[in-house]
This record gives sequence, C-alpha cells and structure tokens, in this order.
Amino acid sequence: MTGARAVAQRYARALLQAAGPDALEVRDELRAFVTLVETHLELRRVVVDPALGTEPRRRVLAAVAEEASVSPLVRRLLDLVASRDRASLLPDLCEVYAELANEAHGVVSAEVVSAVPLAESQRQGLAAALGSRVELRCHEDPALVGGLLVRVDGTTYDGSLRTRLAALRRRLASPGAGTPAGAS
Repeated sequence: MTGARAVAQRYARALLQAAGPDALEVRDELRAFVTLVETHLELRRVVVDPALGTEPRRRVLAAVAEEASVSPLVRRLLDLVASRDRASLLPDLCEVYAELANEAHGVVSAEVVSAVPLAESQRQGLAAALGSRVELRCHEDPALVGGLLVRVDGTTYDGSLRTRLAALRRRLASPGAGTPAGAS
C-alpha cells in the first residue's frame, strides 16, 4: 500500500464511522464530488496546486461543495483535507471509502465494460443476475465491438466480441486449422 493510500485509508475509516447507516449515500455523494473535480481541469489544478495555499483551497472547495449541494458531513471532510493540505488525496480517499462502505454493507462492486452505453433495463438485468447487493460501475469501450466485460471480486468474465474474434483468429491461424478431422 502506498503512503498516500494509507493516509487516505485513515480518513476513509473515520468517514465511514461518522457516516453510520448513511455510508452508501455518502459513498455516492463523495464519488460525484470527486468526479466533478476530476473532470474540470482548472478545478483539479486548484485542488492539487501546492502553491495555492491552504485557505484559498478551503474556500474553493467550500464554494464548489455548496454549489453541488454536498451534505454537511462531506463538507466537513473536504474542509478537513483542505486544511491539512491533503486535498490531493480525494481520489484515493473516495476509492478506499467506497471499498470500505461496500464491505460494511455487504455490497459487491462490479465493473462492467460495454461497447455502447447500457440501457437502464440492461443494467437492472445485469445487477439482478449478479446478485441482490451489487453496485454496477459501467464504462464504455468501443474497442470491445460488442458484448460485455465484467469484473467482480477479482474475477473477470469476458463475453466481448473482441475476445471471441481474437480466439477465432488464433484458431484459424494455428497449424491444422481448417483441416477436417480424419482428412489427410
């Protein structure tokens, strides 16, 4: 575990304890906030720029949190990490917190990669097939061509058309491919 991840884990454990039964809602809220920061280049720069200073960073994070209607608990976390010059830990903290919150509430996280965005009915069907307490994190990768790639608990289920085509290509390129059985 890296030093940054170890520090993020301490913050995440404290947040989990403070969140209590609302841990999964806090997980979603923290993810949304971190995604907001990560997708805005200038905002991300402000959060990680050591030259900015603690007080301006606290004010920026507080303003963004208010605009995003972030809960008081997450606002306190943001103020704490900004005041201790740890705002750059937010992505790691978010990831570790999600793992801890999911584990504490018996939720299995599944990453789903598809060639095109999945419809809500497809997401619901996939979640039902994977189990009652599953959190789907869906991403798109057009290189898959079709099908799905699903990662759950360290196991990857690859039903992508890209993988099937690669397997077919290997079979066709292997010696003896195309020779009917019993033919000489």
